[in-house]
Amino acid sequence: MGQWLLVMAGLVVVQVILGCVTRLTDSGLSITEWQPIVGVVPPQNDEAWWEAFGRYQQIPQFRVLHAQLTLEGFKHLYFWEWFHRLWGRMLGFAFVLPTLLFWRQRRLDGMWPRLAVLFALGALQGVMGWVMVASGLQDLVYVSHFRLAAHFMLAMLLLVALVWVGLEQLRPAASRGGPTNLVLGTRGLIGALSLQLVFGAFMAGLKAAVFAPTWPTINGDWVPDIGADWWNSPLVVHFAHRTLGYLLVLGVVAWWWRTPRVLRAERHLALALVLMQVLLGITVTLRSMYRDELLVFGVMHQLTAVLLLIVLAGALFRLTPAGAQRPVPG
Repeated sequence: MGQWLLVMAGLVVVQVILGCVTRLTDSGLSITEWQPIVGVVPPQNDEAWWEAFGRYQQIPQFRVLHAQLTLEGFKHLYFWEWFHRLWGRMLGFAFVLPTLLFWRQRRLDGMWPRLAVLFALGALQGVMGWVMVASGLQDLVYVSHFRLAAHFMLAMLLLVALVWVGLEQLRPAASRGGPTNLVLGTRGLIGALSLQLVFGAFMAGLKAAVFAPTWPTINGDWVPDIGADWWNSPLVVHFAHRTLGYLLVLGVVAWWWRTPRVLRAERHLALALVLMQVLLGITVTLRSMYRDELLVFGVMHQLTAVLLLIVLAGALFRLTPAGAQRPVPG
């Protein structure tokens, strides 16, 4: 059962990457309806494609950004959003069907509360996805960056929960436990990384990278002007994301230095990932004006952050004595 839950975590990582591709290709608003059942099947003929394209032409994103878009170009956008939603539906089946099988085999004693929470998180994630999309159909050119962050962080919470419960089924309780200061330090790192992930979602939602494709300064300034509407300012969000990234590197280096006798692979992986994350972040910033490169490096940047969260969650699991309260990221 533990292996199944960790496989589910891997499938969630794939879904997160699909979501990243969907954002970076501006595909997220190409499907303007939420049809959980019949939406599985894409348009099957020219008439259906033109109908779907016609609905997209009614929203602000098309009129402002993609007025020259052809039907073939629309099909490309549609594919990524459709595949992202299809993968989400597959995740539901990949969770429910094995659950029923384990129940039939009487292997779920004591697991129902955990599985119910995991299922609720997955369902909430799907609903939040539509709430996010709906924010970009009326007045905005893109979806709300606040709703995008909520959608993304729900995925991260689900991912960590799957990893945690999966490891509970695989690792004996006797192998767990570590110094209290390292437990607190690891929790602090997860909290800092979670805040960084929120600002990363803000970056994606506001397209903030292209507003300052420079490094180490932000368009020549070390600190941009901070106005009253700072939470909607791409430059301020960009500055906050960079600053949190630097602080996170320092935190991971200190954590790595303090954990040589307790953690082995986890500490080296975390250090390598956070350094790679910074290098990729700089690369994304400098190459953000080139759409194809932004897509490649942007996906790598997000994947590295997700992997870092998994490694830190696994380290916290190993340090936390069995029976202790489970952490909630963020």
